[in-house]
Amino acid sequence: MDFTEITVFTNSENAEVVAYFLQEVCLDGVTILDKNDLYQNASWDYKDDSADMVYADEVMVKGYCNVEDTNSVLTFLRQNLSNLVNAGSLDIKVGTVDGNAWVEKWKETFRPLETEKLVICPEWQSVETDKTVFLMDSGVAFGTGQHETTSMCLEFLENLHLSNQTVLDVGCGSGILGLCALLLGAKSAELVDIDVQATDVALHNAQINGLDGLCSIKTGNLTEKTTGTFNIVFANLTADILQLLYQDISTVVHSGTTLILSGILDIKLDGIVELYSQKFDVLEIKQKGEWRALKLSAK
Repeated sequence: MDFTEITVFTNSENAEVVAYFLQEVCLDGVTILDKNDLYQNASWDYKDDSADMVYADEVMVKGYCNVEDTNSVLTFLRQNLSNLVNAGSLDIKVGTVDGNAWVEKWKETFRPLETEKLVICPEWQSVETDKTVFLMDSGVAFGTGQHETTSMCLEFLENLHLSNQTVLDVGCGSGILGLCALLLGAKSAELVDIDVQATDVALHNAQINGLDGLCSIKTGNLTEKTTGTFNIVFANLTADILQLLYQDISTVVHSGTTLILSGILDIKLDGIVELYSQKFDVLEIKQKGEWRALKLSAK
């Protein structure tokens, strides 16, 4: 099985934004190749001239998608990239890569991720640690916890009171947030995603961690699949989707519910804060690069 490789040419200032758009519609593993990184790494004593050959004059942002999704991915990218100003040429190059070789290469790059209380470890590897280990296979289409949006959620998660708490993970993807909450002491978790691939992966991750008896995993829209309210709600999505889901999310909380929102670009933060402040108090804002995450409490 082959995959389509999509390369967008941009500049350093806009590389993260371009990567964000690719991440929205591509499989996991978006890569930024910026020649400036070669010259700004103070820890390198020597650089072989051949290293330059990997890079182009512009920054290259690479993503991968299923061949049958190529046209829809390109349409999405062209629509969103057209809104960028002074972002380089924004030329798009399309090619194909051998699927088996790419998946194996992707697995090589997936290393255990250590946080304050957790080690997130691919199931085909092992790790020695005194911390709580979350085994996962994200599949090539879902996050591994390394992206800034997820890592900020994990930071919030590790500092919540979880004992005897009920958790909802909206747009769960690989299930990392809801399942890690269980590992750290939550009573139960409900994981919801509109993508059956996501819920299949989340179920697999629940099973390999012995958590399938503590969670329910549902495919579909939030309001169609979820009833009742929860003590803690995670929604690591995008600002646009968070705006669309505001009313739905408001129905699954009660006074005092902790809501963690992430996937928000800095330029979208004010709009999300203004909207959610109608029913939530903003307790804390985290930032990593151009990304923002919010901890809120339902009024």
